[in-house]
Amino acid sequence: MQPSSPGTDVPPPPAYALQDSGPYFAWLRTMRDENPVHLDPATGVWSVYRHADVAAASSDHGSFSSELWRAYPPEWNKGDAWGQGRLTELDPPRHRQLRALISKAFTARTVSNLAPAIEATVKELLDAVDDRDEFDLAHALADPLPVMVVADLLGLPPEDRERLRGYARGLLSFEAGDLAGQELVAAVDKAGEELLEYLREHYHRCLAEPGDNLFSRLTTATVDGESLTEEEVVNLGKLLLIGGHVTTAGALSSMVFSLVENPKAFAEVRADRQLAPNVVEETVRVRPAVMSSLRLTTKDVDLGGVTIPAGRFVSLSAISANHDERQHPDPETFDIHRTANQHLGFGQGVHYCLGAPLARLEMQIALNAILDRYTAVEHAGDREYYRNPSIAGLKKYPIAVRHG
Repeated sequence: MQPSSPGTDVPPPPAYALQDSGPYFAWLRTMRDENPVHLDPATGVWSVYRHADVAAASSDHGSFSSELWRAYPPEWNKGDAWGQGRLTELDPPRHRQLRALISKAFTARTVSNLAPAIEATVKELLDAVDDRDEFDLAHALADPLPVMVVADLLGLPPEDRERLRGYARGLLSFEAGDLAGQELVAAVDKAGEELLEYLREHYHRCLAEPGDNLFSRLTTATVDGESLTEEEVVNLGKLLLIGGHVTTAGALSSMVFSLVENPKAFAEVRADRQLAPNVVEETVRVRPAVMSSLRLTTKDVDLGGVTIPAGRFVSLSAISANHDERQHPDPETFDIHRTANQHLGFGQGVHYCLGAPLARLEMQIALNAILDRYTAVEHAGDREYYRNPSIAGLKKYPIAVRHG
């Protein structure tokens, strides 16, 4: 079959500011209706917009590979070195082997045992701004909380928390328009160099004196009788730090934003805390932190009535899938009573977010703490967004609060 022909060449509104972007949601609806599988002639990237197609492609790692580096030009291709420990850039079986090593740290039981420590961290962060009627929620709570939680899991020193936040902000702040281009890869690598060097130092400390933490367990772990390489361990550590920050920091700010924008829902969850998990799920549906993921076709593949050739980059739009009226009735409405909320905000298939249980727990604990501490929350001042091509998050979110 032939590629779909663009019904319009009008570029989308800024996606990174999706909290405020009604025009962006309208543009996505047009694409779902008219060009659900669309080739961008400027970049050569295919974009997929409907829920069923995004879910199908995300679940088919045989046809839609995460090993994007296999398509990089020979002059700057590092070969298999690209895939060392970069879990989101690996396919099974290596992906499955490495994921199994980490997954024990994110079981429901293990995560639930972290609740007291997370509650204490949230209290510490909100206590620091307890004398204020206005403060930046992103800086005070949403940004530091996930970094602190994951750093503790990895056994990183508490005094390095601010340093780690800086690394995370640097990786989220780059701008690049071409998702398939060398510039994007170079920007990501440059932003992560200092973090990788920091993690290499920690790797050697853990080798010399292993502790009771996830990073130490990775340094001594074996797969098929062989130890993980240094590069694999540090890249896994980087993924946990940055991935944990992206999903939770973005979603936590978006959760508060959504509730302020929907006072009825805010009042309902205040009256019935059992609705807190629903608030989390609806936030991740309406405003997912990771808006899209990139894949590489391994063969000619039919999707949504369109044939995508082999060796092409494919952008799977989670934000569009989550707003697909074919899956979610009245998708633009923030509905905390929504049932069967099969959103794709945490991914799908083998790359479903490892830290989703932890992110959910952090968000619920933060929400309950906010409800306990404040009788009212409102917007206060201009918001600032990360201008990242695939990540939606608030770099700055001033709020006004009334204490209970």
